[in-house]
Amino acid sequence: MMSGTRKYEGRRRVFIGRLRILVMPLLMWASATYSEPLYDQDNGVFSGVFNYADSTEGTTLAGEGRYSTSLSVITSSHSVNEQRGAESVTLDGETTRAEIAYRFGLGPRLEVGVELPYVWHASGNLDSFIEDWHKALGLPLGSRRRRPEDQLQFTYEDDTGVRLDYGRNSDGMGDARIIAGWQLTDGPTYAVALRFGIKLPTGDSAEFHGSGGTDFSIGIAGDARELFGLNRLNGFFRAHVNHIGEPDLLADRYRDLVGQFATGFGYQVSKAVELRIQATARSATHHSAIEVLGQPSLAMSVGGNVRLSDHYQLSVAVSEDIKVRSAPDVSFQAALRYRPVDSR
Repeated sequence: MMSGTRKYEGRRRVFIGRLRILVMPLLMWASATYSEPLYDQDNGVFSGVFNYADSTEGTTLAGEGRYSTSLSVITSSHSVNEQRGAESVTLDGETTRAEIAYRFGLGPRLEVGVELPYVWHASGNLDSFIEDWHKALGLPLGSRRRRPEDQLQFTYEDDTGVRLDYGRNSDGMGDARIIAGWQLTDGPTYAVALRFGIKLPTGDSAEFHGSGGTDFSIGIAGDARELFGLNRLNGFFRAHVNHIGEPDLLADRYRDLVGQFATGFGYQVSKAVELRIQATARSATHHSAIEVLGQPSLAMSVGGNVRLSDHYQLSVAVSEDIKVRSAPDVSFQAALRYRPVDSR
């Protein structure tokens, strides 16, 4: 018993040490911050190929004749082993998505842009770290108790037989998106904008880098400052409807309309750091009894924004599937953003 306790305490110290290494330099080098939602791209094995909008597509537009850019990276660990009737699914591995986004202001109310993702699927090496993370926070380990660490396996089977069986490391271009935003209002304490997107089949669907179809999205974004009369508190919402083009994989099971909703709050700790918490919900992507396919998802992200200079902001966050098995088990996110100096 004592040896098990010492082993757990050792893992906990390693986890805390790694967390300090990640966070402390951000606090030391910060100078001021923007109020913007965290990057929360859906990075699921089946849902991520549709490249939905994320919460950074908001009301802050580039401005006429100006541009903004960002480089974001999200690494997600998958751990699902579920069987329902004739259906069964195993998702075990890691997916990393790096994305470059460019937006340009065509007028005082209109911006257009493009998002170019690159996707990796790998066996990875985060399993032991995530187990420590779950133990430290008192979260369930789920199927991690029953599966070997650091392997890659994506499989799906139904009454017609084995539909998907994927177990090799791969990387490649994902599905690109053309995006646009139209400012509806921009008041002293609130702003509202319409958001549009067209996703193109530029990724290899056989490698789970894209869906093979063309998708369209329309949404509305709202941001509020000085919530409840508190000048340090801000909030946001994002609501999107996605029309999904027929994918190459599981084409007989996909849903052609998928809805998303995200909301959250930010608190300005100082001129240096803004802390954020937000939740993202998505409707089911497929007709299936399997939860990760046929049920809505709900994930929560916790993190913050750090301003590195007048133009550059760094965002970091951790996301958990608070509705278990509906989203990646754990995701680690970081984004470096450039904004014009007078962007709010």
